Amino acid sequence: MSFISAMRIYSYNEEESFLYMLIIIVLIFVVLSQIIRMLQNIYRYFNRIEHKLEQTKCFTLYNTPEPIVITDKSGKILWYNNSFFEAISDGTDAFGMNICSELNIENSVLQDKEEFRISYGSKKYSVKCFVNSDYKVDMKILFFSDQTSYLELLEEYSSKKPTVALIVIDNYEDIFQNTKESERSSVLAKLEKALENLVADSESFIQRLSKDRFMAVFEEKHLRKIVNDRFSVLDEVRKAGAGTGLMITISIGVGSASHSLAESEHFAREALDMALGRGGDQAAVKTVNGYEFFGGISKPVEKQSKLKTRMKSNAIQKLIDDASTVFIMGHINGDLDALGASIGLACAIQISGHRSVIVINEKTHLAPELIQSAKEQIPDICFTDETQALEMTDSDSLLIIVDTHKKSLLESQKLFEKIRNTAIIDHHRKDVNYIDNALLFFHDPNASSASEMVTEIIPYFKNFTRLPEEAANALLAGIMLDTKNFVIRATVRTFEAAAYLKKMGADTVSVKKFFTNSIDFYRMKAAIVSSAEVYKGFAISVVETIPALEKSMRVIASQAADELMNISDINASFVIFDAGGKMNISGRSYGKVNVQLIVEKLKYGGGHQTMAAAQIPDITAEEARLRLIEAIEKYLLENMTDTKLLPQKEN
Repeated sequence: MSFISAMRIYSYNEEESFLYMLIIIVLIFVVLSQIIRMLQNIYRYFNRIEHKLEQTKCFTLYNTPEPIVITDKSGKILWYNNSFFEAISDGTDAFGMNICSELNIENSVLQDKEEFRISYGSKKYSVKCFVNSDYKVDMKILFFSDQTSYLELLEEYSSKKPTVALIVIDNYEDIFQNTKESERSSVLAKLEKALENLVADSESFIQRLSKDRFMAVFEEKHLRKIVNDRFSVLDEVRKAGAGTGLMITISIGVGSASHSLAESEHFAREALDMALGRGGDQAAVKTVNGYEFFGGISKPVEKQSKLKTRMKSNAIQKLIDDASTVFIMGHINGDLDALGASIGLACAIQISGHRSVIVINEKTHLAPELIQSAKEQIPDICFTDETQALEMTDSDSLLIIVDTHKKSLLESQKLFEKIRNTAIIDHHRKDVNYIDNALLFFHDPNASSASEMVTEIIPYFKNFTRLPEEAANALLAGIMLDTKNFVIRATVRTFEAAAYLKKMGADTVSVKKFFTNSIDFYRMKAAIVSSAEVYKGFAISVVETIPALEKSMRVIASQAADELMNISDINASFVIFDAGGKMNISGRSYGKVNVQLIVEKLKYGGGHQTMAAAQIPDITAEEARLRLIEAIEKYLLENMTDTKLLPQKEN
């Protein structure tokens, strides 16, 4: 092949390649153009979609059936939807209004994702609040959910839940044992009529279980009416014995807000037990959240029999026989009653051939003279502190708690937690925080003192002969302390116990020395009495504690409260003082006013109808005084029917 021919072929191939390349470039350009155009169409499409979505979203938010509102951080309305306009603002332009003031909402509840309920007009709403801080602007978005139908259905369901009430006639046998049949029938007829009125006008029924017990079942809504009426059936029953000389009362236990009838009946039994433990003549309502009490304004009736006392004594003796060591403990800041009961019980246990140890804190005890006297005059009596007692315990130890039944008031919490076998001897009205796991709960609110209860049970101990004279003095001192020298809460049983102790060798002159005090003690007591104010028949004294007398302030305050009761036209007295970093309140009455119900309203107190106390932490003396006056006002509104108890004069 010639050179020229070869060049022609090469030229031809080069032109063909260029043509191919050009075609490829054109195709690429076309494809890219189509891709770009397609992407542009897709962008325009999504842009239109997004615009439509924004329109749809705005339309949805504005026309959603649930009200929505947007406010600034102060609650000023910036935007709201149509449902809010129609349902809540009632067709009124709400722009610029403050939602908190318009709907009575606290600004503090408008927190991030906070849910709360409000009522507006005839509607009830559940409101969720969200906080949006975009663009450095705090906005609150409130979503309203109409819960009216649901809450009405829930209310109807709750109002129709069955409630069980157990009713018992207090001291039935003692009241009617010497009564004519005609009088008994007349009184019982009035009582049954009052109980029938309790469930009248409701879909309820009442059934007699025995001669002195009844059971009623009614709907929750009917219980609310009874509670609002503060169980007026208690007053009607008291009137049933009017004119016959019979003081008839009832106790009621109600189980409420339970999940089943069985649980309601269980709650009712526990509530009835609590009402009886507080002295009877009252109603106790128990729910899953706790107790609520009504009534309890009359004096408890003495009803302990010697048979029951012997049975309790035998039960305690059985526990003692099975124990390796018996520890006896009272309450913190022990007094003559707790110590007297402990000494008497310890001596009786030792006489029966068992070992007993009294656990006390001598540094805080209010009766050091009796402790020293017992150590000197009672052979083999053993006092110890918490540390030593913890080292002496074993698995067979028994702990007997006297003069209290509350865990928070025990002399040693650690000892109680370590010893599994526990028995309780106490006379205070039952508190909701009582020790509920004791093997034996010997509780008698009708007794004057724990010393009286111990005096009644120890004669039934095996091998018992007689107490040492100083032990008899200790028991008598405890009785005299809690009865204020046989003036308050002294019953036939009290005098029988005192007579028995006198037979055991108790000497009233020797006992009197435990009540003597220094001249500074009397000056402080006189200052408390002279500084008292009288508020609607209630004497209230606030005292500043003198460091030298700080240890004796509890005794001084209680004695000063007793002295205030000697003033005419005083229905109850209260002394407020600072001790141990808490404001202490000591209350006294002669039974016309139930001081226990008053101090219980302070949430830190309890005691008896005529003697009660409270310890309020983190509060000043003036704040304690104002809380006490508020509690007195509530008590007067709830319980007083005698206008003589409401004098108008205030000093």
